[in-house]
Amino acid sequence: MLQIKDLYVIEWMGPYKSLDDMYQWEDVDSCFIYIITGRFAYKRSLGIKYIGITKRAPYIRLNDKDHQIKQEDIKCKQYWAGRFSISSYNILTDKKRYRAENVENLLIRYLSRINGVSLLNEKKRFKDPGKPIGIISLWKKRNTNDIRYYKPSILSKLPDTLIYMDHKFYVGEKIKIVQ
Repeated sequence: MLQIKDLYVIEWMGPYKSLDDMYQWEDVDSCFIYIITGRFAYKRSLGIKYIGITKRAPYIRLNDKDHQIKQEDIKCKQYWAGRFSISSYNILTDKKRYRAENVENLLIRYLSRINGVSLLNEKKRFKDPGKPIGIISLWKKRNTNDIRYYKPSILSKLPDTLIYMDHKFYVGEKIKIVQ
């Protein structure tokens, strides 16, 4: 059994109904990964449709012309922005892009294996992560730093804890608050 050397806590903020809405929240500038949720034309089910990473603020990347073309097929869009938590960020300053790509690859590969999930991402759908990696997702309320008690149902296919090890995925569906 291999050891997990890369374990990250991702703080997800959203949903943002538009890029202007996202722009108004200054903490989004520190985010490196984003999710677009919605539905495809002539489909009823809402869900995750695209996952991406960026060196710039997500609302800048999502406004690029090539990205606008990718988003044309998505209706009822909502945006989610994610960043490494402070505990993860301290070890990431030198290889942030490399590690962000590992997180993106894990999320895309996992979601592309789930029935009922259809992503626009093409490149990383069939490439397993090269080494053991784990992600804990914390969901924050929009425009605050308060943790959500419940993850929004549109993100139900994305587990709160996701680990890839020994060519297998291990998931923890829900982090609960104990008082």
